Amino acid sequence: MGAALLDLDEPWKVIYRGAHYVLSPQALYECVGDVPNVAFPCAALTDAPTGRIAVYYGGADTVTCLAFTYVDALIDFIKADSAL
Repeated sequence: MGAALLDLDEPWKVIYRGAHYVLSPQALYECVGDVPNVAFPCAALTDAPTGRIAVYYGGADTVTCLAFTYVDALIDFIKADSAL
């Protein structure tokens, strides 16, 4: 899963695009299963008061997983790791 920051007024313009994945298969349950080495995001929910993001994703087509980050941390990562 990758991430990018888009212009608010012209969302077709990419301001920053992360050069590396935000989420990739690392753990055993993401690397071993029906479809090995796969982590596929299904939903991302943001809690506005705390800025916490919950990402629901599937691992190796056998488990449902949940990862957390924060909006500010994700934005900082994308800017620092931008491919543009």
